[in-house]
Amino acid sequence: MKSKIIGLAVAMYFLAWPAMASLDNPVSRPVKVTNSHGHLLITVDPGTGDYEFIDWGTASHLGQFTNSGTGVLDLNTGVFLSGTGVLVAADGDTIDWKVADDGINTVVYTGGTGRFGGVTGRFPVTITSQTLISMNSDGTLTFLMTYEGNGTITY
Repeated sequence: MKSKIIGLAVAMYFLAWPAMASLDNPVSRPVKVTNSHGHLLITVDPGTGDYEFIDWGTASHLGQFTNSGTGVLDLNTGVFLSGTGVLVAADGDTIDWKVADDGINTVVYTGGTGRFGGVTGRFPVTITSQTLISMNSDGTLTFLMTYEGNGTITY
């Protein structure tokens, strides 16, 4: 019985150690985000550039994810001037993000939950297509978009 308890304690140590090491010693890794199937629905107010969106796709480190956010879009250039949102990974862990003020549609990770607690990183987003889905009577536009991005994530 004593050897079973010791064996269980040793197994628990080795299973928990990588998670503890990750919190103590975050590692930078490449991240790739792909939304090539047109799963980003964005609604834009053409008077102000205010937007809100929902999104889902696949990303390294996240698996299948959902994403939602709000912000302001420059209607003349298509550059996201501001924005914040939350990614939800396949296992429910989250990553908070914001749009960087760099003029090139860069997403910056600002924190999270679960294994992404204290996460940092960034990736520039390239919009690969956009299709106007609808225009409401108030002028609000809804687009279907695809995009991709490569960057780094540290957790």
